[in-house]
Amino acid sequence: MLHHTHNAMFKLTELALLPHNLSLPQLHLLHVLKQGGGILTTGEVGRAMVKASQTITGLVDRLEIQDFVERQFERRDRRKTWVRLTAKGERKWEEAMPVASRLAEEVFSALTDEELRGLQASTDKLRTVALRRLDEALGRSPSGMPPARS
Repeated sequence: MLHHTHNAMFKLTELALLPHNLSLPQLHLLHVLKQGGGILTTGEVGRAMVKASQTITGLVDRLEIQDFVERQFERRDRRKTWVRLTAKGERKWEEAMPVASRLAEEVFSALTDEELRGLQASTDKLRTVALRRLDEALGRSPSGMPPARS
C-alpha cells in the first residue's frame, strides 16, 4: 500500500520536474543540503536520504556536473567528504521545490485535516520503527536529519 503510493507520487513528481532538468532524488539531495545549512558530509546526506554511499556519490557526481553542488575534502581525513550547495544549486532548489510541494499539496488535498493528521502520525511511527531497525541491522547510531548549521 505505502509502496504503491510512493511509486505513484515519485513518478508524478518526476514528470513535473522534467522541465527543470532535475530528478526527484537530485531535488531531495538539494533539499537535504538546504535544510542542513548548505553543507553536510556525504555520510550525513546518506543518512538523511536513507541511501547507500554509492547512491549518494552518483547523485553528487551528476549535481556537481551541473554546478549545483561542490565537493570539499577534509584536510585531515580525505575519506571525509563535504557536499556544499552552490548559489546555482540554491537557485535550482528555489525553482523546483515549489513544483514538488504544490504537487504534494494537490494530492494530499484529497484527505481531510483529520485524515492527514492520522496519516502523519502513522507514517511517523512506521518510519521511526523502520529507521531504528535499519540502524540496528547496520550497527550504527540512530538515524535522523543532521542538525542545521549556522
